[in-house]
Amino acid sequence: MLRVRTIIVQRHLLKSLQIPFYPWLVGIVPILHFYKENLGLVLDSEVITSILLMALCTGIVFYLSIRLVQSTHLAGMITSVCSLAFSLSGHVYVLVFMPKSLGIWSLMVLAGLAFIILALQKTRSHEVFAQATPSINLIALAMLALQLASLVVAWIESSKFVQLYADNIPNTTPGMIAPKAMDSATKPDIYYIIPDGYPSDAWLNSTENYDNSEFTNALEGRGFKVVGHAQSNYTNTLATFSSVLNMQYYHTNPSPYSDYDYLRLEAAYSQVARVLAESGYTHIQLLSGSLIPSPMADIIMDFSPQGTIEIEVDINTISEGLFTGRLPNIGKLALIERSFKRSFIEAYVDTTLLRLARSRLGYLFQSAYNLPYHTSAPERFLESIDEVVKISAMPEATFTIVHLLKPHAPVVFNEDGEVIPWNYRPGPEEFFAELRYVNSRFLYLIDSILARSTHPPVIIFQADHGSILGMGPAPARNTLFDIYAAYYLPSPFSIEFPKPFTAVNTFRLVLNSVFGSSYDLQTDKLFELPRRYKALFQQLDVTDEFLNHP
Repeated sequence: MLRVRTIIVQRHLLKSLQIPFYPWLVGIVPILHFYKENLGLVLDSEVITSILLMALCTGIVFYLSIRLVQSTHLAGMITSVCSLAFSLSGHVYVLVFMPKSLGIWSLMVLAGLAFIILALQKTRSHEVFAQATPSINLIALAMLALQLASLVVAWIESSKFVQLYADNIPNTTPGMIAPKAMDSATKPDIYYIIPDGYPSDAWLNSTENYDNSEFTNALEGRGFKVVGHAQSNYTNTLATFSSVLNMQYYHTNPSPYSDYDYLRLEAAYSQVARVLAESGYTHIQLLSGSLIPSPMADIIMDFSPQGTIEIEVDINTISEGLFTGRLPNIGKLALIERSFKRSFIEAYVDTTLLRLARSRLGYLFQSAYNLPYHTSAPERFLESIDEVVKISAMPEATFTIVHLLKPHAPVVFNEDGEVIPWNYRPGPEEFFAELRYVNSRFLYLIDSILARSTHPPVIIFQADHGSILGMGPAPARNTLFDIYAAYYLPSPFSIEFPKPFTAVNTFRLVLNSVFGSSYDLQTDKLFELPRRYKALFQQLDVTDEFLNHP
């Protein structure tokens, strides 16, 4: 009896393998792989939606293919080829065709796909596809099993992040440290404004033959001290943020978190924020997509098509829910996640044949789900500036961090400030046209702060790293250290910037000047990160090679 049942089961399995179900697996596996590679960085809730949409589209293409070729097995092969072309197009474009026209690449993919479909349709015997179906089904099932297994391993690894970060930091919040102070001559507002990827005037002159002196002269005319020899200690945003806000270098990761997450948490619980909280400052954080919401902040803002989003977060919430997505309050989880996690659907679309329409699709998803703007969205840049202008009128002594994703690529403005299609590989002409507009918005922001402040503020206008214009995949070795840096300190405060000067000492100098602190300066060092965000603590000391010595 058992043998009979076994035979029956085997027959059913063999019969099932004759059905070409592999096109659905071919569509789902890339989604799961992309999710695994970006676990903790994208919205988990959108993964199932993506799989369901892919399954629906696969079914539609499969049905249309059957109508076209009158063969279920050939239709399965055609559908799989279409699915692979769709899922891999964006990846291959980045690897072999960028920075050439994405439109031309998309047309080439569609033309190649049409040729393959015609070639398959003209195959004399369709029986070969029927014979191959069971084997392809098994291969696809094996690929799915391997992908699910690797995803489970990644989930298990991510569960380590549930350990509360609060165990490793002072268990304090601003409200527990000191009563809130009002803006005064002795406690002026402090603005840390980070223009992303803004190089020094010297670099622009020597490397790109571009004269940025009009902007520099305008700042100096407003009382800023522009430090032409300033340099970043690291070649990417996150390492610089953590270093500047904690006034130290980072060479190792002692935490259970990944390197990326460890530095995000270090920036969230920064030493500078704690020092100013102890002096009664109201800490305001404007999110950009790079920093996570900080429990040290009194006010946290993000920006979406539906308006400004105010976020509340505490130590337990951020440490427990940051990476696992498991929070007791689902509504709070969704709101917090969206402030520092990218839309999965939007990110996945960027790897597919729909890459050409990513900006328009991104706006649709953001509007439909009330998602914050994409990190590089022009609206995020403009609305962040408008929000800082409002902050400048607050009566409290405020410490505001605002990361503005300009002049970093993609270029999204023309010289007149009109929004244009996103250009991730701009030439010098497009880059500098946008820079001139961006400079005008920076001046508007600074003028507004100075005009609306009850007492003259402290303004730190300092880039996180330099630029190679379009920011290609392999920047020249010395291009990312030289940064634009300008500082406004009202009387009687002043700073004598040493030569050399690197960003790690920014707040040591500011706190020493404004509050009479006695921080010793760190030794100036420069570190390349050859693998960039893939290995933040694989650092190459290039101080002797690139430091601007006196």
